[in-house]
Amino acid sequence: MRSRPRRIRRVVLAVLAMALVAGTAGACSGNSSDRKLLVWTQLGGERELKAQNLVIDAFEKANPGVTVQIVPKSGQFTGDSAALIAAVRGNTPPNVYIIDRFTTAQAASVGLFEDLQPRIDKDGENLRSKYLPYAADEATYKGDMYALPFDTDVRGLMYNKKTMRDAGIDPAVLDPKNGPPTIDEVVALGKKMDKKDKRGNYTRMGFIPWDGQAFHATWAIINRAQWFDDKTCELTLNSPGWTKAMQDFADWAKEFDYSRVQTFLATYRPPNQPPTQSPFYTGHIGMAVDGNWSVGSIKEYAPKLDYGVTYLPVPKKGDKPLTWAGGFALTMPKGAPNQDLTWKFMKFMAGEQGQRIYAKSASKIPTWQSLVDDKSVTGDQGIFPSMVKFTTSRPPLPVGAQISDSMDAAQQAVLLGDSTPKEALSIAQDRAGPQMKQFCPFKLPSHPE
Repeated sequence: MRSRPRRIRRVVLAVLAMALVAGTAGACSGNSSDRKLLVWTQLGGERELKAQNLVIDAFEKANPGVTVQIVPKSGQFTGDSAALIAAVRGNTPPNVYIIDRFTTAQAASVGLFEDLQPRIDKDGENLRSKYLPYAADEATYKGDMYALPFDTDVRGLMYNKKTMRDAGIDPAVLDPKNGPPTIDEVVALGKKMDKKDKRGNYTRMGFIPWDGQAFHATWAIINRAQWFDDKTCELTLNSPGWTKAMQDFADWAKEFDYSRVQTFLATYRPPNQPPTQSPFYTGHIGMAVDGNWSVGSIKEYAPKLDYGVTYLPVPKKGDKPLTWAGGFALTMPKGAPNQDLTWKFMKFMAGEQGQRIYAKSASKIPTWQSLVDDKSVTGDQGIFPSMVKFTTSRPPLPVGAQISDSMDAAQQAVLLGDSTPKEALSIAQDRAGPQMKQFCPFKLPSHPE
């Protein structure tokens, strides 16, 4: 009779202990996973990662117990979302994916992202109005925002003043107060800076019209090319602006001797070259189309460089300045866990506080409108922030990456002389055009200029 109550008591105690252990374990695993966020980022540069971690530190400090891990995830080509596709299809997406904003519409169109618009509407803060209009447009697909804009960039013409003086040119000719130079003026200035050895090989070049950011998208925007026709829902990659850009490439390839220019670049910009040896820093290149992100690099690698920045060249004297921008954005992959905390983090990182921290640390231009002209944030960016008011972006099409890849091939074929401008553009149109059809009807977002 005495042994039975003891057995019952032991069983009850055992059950309670098991329940306590199970409960404790469950509580630990549940609370822990609820407080952890995983961020994949295509902003993988050393300076950018450091700045992103500063934002994360601030968020964690404001949200005790929450931890955020950030992992670089760069693609192999424009719009490469292979890793994200595998993660979403395998139900193991990260909480946040920071992408090239230009590719938002394309990834959203194949269901890789959560639609953020319901959350934006629910918050009732008119979040879209806080961002630069072109950046908000790039984050939009079929009227809804699928991303929150993060940083942005602006392109201009950078010039090495010492190289210009060595060639007998007064750098004041490119002072921004003179307005944008014409394309012909820039090419002529560049030729005055060119130097060749006895064999005719370049040892210094004033301007290489297809180098760096002087690629097809830049010249298309300078020539005000049409990319897409809203009425017919067709790509227009053979429109006059595109034709002009490709014809210029063809003419410049002959004028400068494409093969000799490539030899020059291989000599003065070899693979894995230390950043301090950039040919622009060493005076082997006099002018270059580049972006505000280079300001930070110059500070770090060539702090004594005597340089200036002016507007992108324009077709005709008196044309208004123009430029274009890209940048990155925060997205929430489809099926991301813990979405309420994820949304809170996204709004912090892409909001005023996060962008302030990031832009100051990484020497970038924010997309949060009230910060663009804040000298404490962008005061070290020279004239670049002042260019934002006439900045546009590449049209946010769901086939943006295909267009970019097609135009890369077209530009290369024209420069090599393998195709005429008309042939190259026809191939690009045939390659990307049919892919656009699956998204019709489709209209580009619009905003007041």
